[in-house]
Parts: sequence; structure tokens; C-alpha cells
Amino acid sequence: MRTLLVILMIIMVIALVVIALLNSDVVTVNYLFGQITLNLFTVILWSVLFGVVGMTFFMIYRSIHNYIKTESERALKKELLHRLKTLEDENRQLEGELSMLQREKKLAAEKIRADLEAEKNKLKDELARQQKERDEEVARSLAELELEKNAIEELERLEGELNRQIKEHKHAETGETVLPLEKKGIFDFLKRG
Repeated sequence: MRTLLVILMIIMVIALVVIALLNSDVVTVNYLFGQITLNLFTVILWSVLFGVVGMTFFMIYRSIHNYIKTESERALKKELLHRLKTLEDENRQLEGELSMLQREKKLAAEKIRADLEAEKNKLKDELARQQKERDEEVARSLAELELEKNAIEELERLEGELNRQIKEHKHAETGETVLPLEKKGIFDFLKRG
């Protein structure tokens, strides 16, 4: 790019020199404080020199401006890269913490599930034990009731036998015939009515 610019400047200088040599007439130049008479070649040459000096200052200004802009962009890019690296490091750290928290959550859930399962099994065992005790108590009560019923029936039978023997004995003393007694149970009052 710079080489092309230098070549263009050389071509322009050569063209100006040729134009200046072709225009060698004397001219009067008016300026703020007076006037001066010069040949046209000198006027063109000074105009070109002032243009080159002006363009040189303008190019120096643009180069400095571009350098400052480039340096500020480099510094900004460097800062942004540093911030990006910091954010990536923080992101990796947060992902690690998130992964650790998820593992802890999973382990806690498994522990709670195991504790609940153990408590459930414990309650089932306790319920089964209580049911077994109730069943044994009911069986014991039924057995006692059966024994009492058998004892009552035996007592009724014995009472009936005793009453029959007493009546037979009374009738034997009196000489009457004995009619068999109607057997009555202890729960017969429930049958009436």
C-alpha cells in the first residue's frame, strides 16, 4: 500500500514538473501584504510543495490517530480477553459446584428414600406384630370363652342330672313316677322372645 502511494507521488511530481516547464510565463501573485512577480513554474512548484507538506502533516496526523486507535483497540481486546478468560474460569468453577451440588442432592435423596423405606419396613413389622398379638389375644379369649361355655354346659348337665336324681329320690320316697325334665341352658333366655 505504501509502495503504491510512493509510486503515485513520483508520477504526480513528474507530471507537475512537465506542466511547470511548459508554463514558464511570468505572473503577478497578489497576497495579503503586497504582490510579487514570479514565473508560473515557481508558483506551481510552491503550490505543489505546500500541498505535499500539508498532505504530509495530514498523513502524520492520521498515522498517529490510527496508531492510538489501534493501541486502544489492542488494550481493549486484551482486557476483553482477560475478562473472557476470567468468566470462563468462573463458569468452570460454577459448573463444578453445580455438579457437586447435584451429586449431594442425589445422595441426600437416596438417603432419605432409604430412611423412609427402613421406617416403612419398621412400621410394617410393628403393625404385623400388633396384629399377631391381637390375633393371639382374640384366640385366647375365644379359647377361654369355649372353656367357659363347656364348663357351663357341663355344670348345666350336672345340675340337670342332680335335679333329676333329686326328683327321682323324692319320687322314690313318695312313690311317684318321674317325668324327664326339660333341659334348659344358661343362654336359653336369649332364645325366648
